[in-house]
Amino acid sequence: MKKWMLLLLPILLGAVGCSHTSTLKWTPALPGQVSASGKAVKWNLVAENKGMYLFYFIPLWNGYPTRPNRHDYEIGKHLLSRPHMRRMLDCKLDKLEADHVEDVKISEKSSGMLGLWIIWMRSMRAEGVAVTLGK
Repeated sequence: MKKWMLLLLPILLGAVGCSHTSTLKWTPALPGQVSASGKAVKWNLVAENKGMYLFYFIPLWNGYPTRPNRHDYEIGKHLLSRPHMRRMLDCKLDKLEADHVEDVKISEKSSGMLGLWIIWMRSMRAEGVAVTLGK
């Protein structure tokens, strides 16, 4: 019975954690807000992606970066990286009527307290501003 409980623990933790895997939030720019390059900002963007890893390196599941806010996840692929976070910020530019994302800051958190450092929860957060080129 103990073996079954040990096998079910990652599945249960994954099912609980999959409810908010990848999210992208946008808020209107403040009046007069400009990017570091001097372009007028249309939107402030915040993207987050979460995943669960075995021994910190083996991916169990990750949020899908190009489909944020849909509770999609990918099993067995490492999708928590700077290029994937950049893609998350870029994926809704057409909907937001913006051309480019600037001033990107990416941070990462991890916690191995679940399961005595066998199962790790990892997350990445990217912040940026959406600008329109030439206007």
